[in-house]
Amino acid sequence: MFQGIDSERLIANLHGVARSPVTRRSALMGLGSLAGAVGLGACAPGPGQGAGEAPAARQSLGLDFRRAEDNLTAWVKLVSSLEDGVETCGYFTGTQYADVHPQEVIRPLFRIQGFGMSRVTKLPDGRYQNLHREVVYYLDLKEDRILEEWTNPLTGETVEVFHTHNDPVNSHYAPSFTQRFGTEAEGIETVEFPFILPWDIFGDRAVVSFAVNTRWPSPLPPEKWPREHFGEWYRTSEYFQIHASLADLNDPDLPKAHYTGAWQKIAPWHPWMLMDNRPGGIVGITNVFSLDGVEQLPPHVLSYTEQHYPKWLHAPTEWVEPNMATWETFARERTPAPPRQGK
Repeated sequence: MFQGIDSERLIANLHGVARSPVTRRSALMGLGSLAGAVGLGACAPGPGQGAGEAPAARQSLGLDFRRAEDNLTAWVKLVSSLEDGVETCGYFTGTQYADVHPQEVIRPLFRIQGFGMSRVTKLPDGRYQNLHREVVYYLDLKEDRILEEWTNPLTGETVEVFHTHNDPVNSHYAPSFTQRFGTEAEGIETVEFPFILPWDIFGDRAVVSFAVNTRWPSPLPPEKWPREHFGEWYRTSEYFQIHASLADLNDPDLPKAHYTGAWQKIAPWHPWMLMDNRPGGIVGITNVFSLDGVEQLPPHVLSYTEQHYPKWLHAPTEWVEPNMATWETFARERTPAPPRQGK
């Protein structure tokens, strides 16, 4: 999800310099995942005006999106807040589908809903430190009911659902990044690139759209996880569209800017679906929203989190390593499923 994407990996994708398979650690330096993480940081609406009053002139930061520093300012206002240490929250909701074969109809499997909690602080060197954690729940297609068990329509088997609860998903945002490619034997190439995002501006509408394509070795080897295994690599592609008011981004009195957006994801089957490494995978279509706080979460999401994952109602308060990905957490907390009955 949107908030779960490494900002360095994001910019590497945008600049076309990600020429070698991403490592698990570099891919997991969470962005906030947007994430899924997606749950971007909470953003308050701009100041209102009384009926009949002429709109007051607003001061402007004069953001120039050709400059890395201005991209960084706008990005932090979206994903969290320029006010150091403020806890922020973003919510996402959508549906995940089964893509079984190029010649078969894609069909819905379940809905997803979740949120991410972030806390951003500016560091003395000009970078921003993002402390983040996130949850993703799987729901019935028709009811606001978070699933504990689910009958897989592709296999007919009832399985235990594993809800995502990643902690930590920390990262740094910076005006520039450096990556090294190659080996000592073949020669090492160093590439430095600025933090510049692909913005589209239409009047007061500011839209940033981008894709992040990554893969890293599967944490679920087939000799231990024969039913959960989804291949040698965990390969995922995520596509984002984030919409905000240009005036809000430019307003020096607003440390955070309201946004809406969309997040699409292509990934292998979830291990808990017990697909026995069958061909195909997941396609997810999700909307993302800024919230003013967890009290604005849907009641069933807030209640379930209070009961099962209360820690995730708040952002972390200190840097902890390493970052955790969903299927690493799965490997720690689950044991391999027994063979399918009848086989």
